[in-house]
Amino acid sequence: MKRFISAVIAAILFAIIYSAISYVPESQREPNTYYFGFAETMIFVMLYAGPIFLLIGIPLSIMIDKLMKNKKLQYVKKLVFYSVAGLLIGALFPLILLPGLNSASLIVLYAGIGLMAANIYFHTFLLLPPHNKISTNKEK
Repeated sequence: MKRFISAVIAAILFAIIYSAISYVPESQREPNTYYFGFAETMIFVMLYAGPIFLLIGIPLSIMIDKLMKNKKLQYVKKLVFYSVAGLLIGALFPLILLPGLNSASLIVLYAGIGLMAANIYFHTFLLLPPHNKISTNKEK
């Protein structure tokens, strides 16, 4: 359950950050050109990134955590694994979904976006409290 909540929160944070980065202020917009507003961009990013966080991010997170049984330097190792996973998924994204538009700069851009998304998920997961079962002791 913690992974699911982390994925949802991370998708929302990722959408906010991506929307803030890609927002073009009114003063810098070209005339007769449509620009997505902040909220529109955020909704589209959540529609595309949300399923990726849930369907790819959660299984990769489980796999990385199973590989990291050793407690020594666990944060650094997990950070590296999550970052590499984000880079790879980000780089594969344009190769699979944009087959005719694969330039090196586009692949690097999407790899960077994947890196950012993976690190947002990883740190959101770390910040959430551990999932503990609530005991239901009856008062006497």
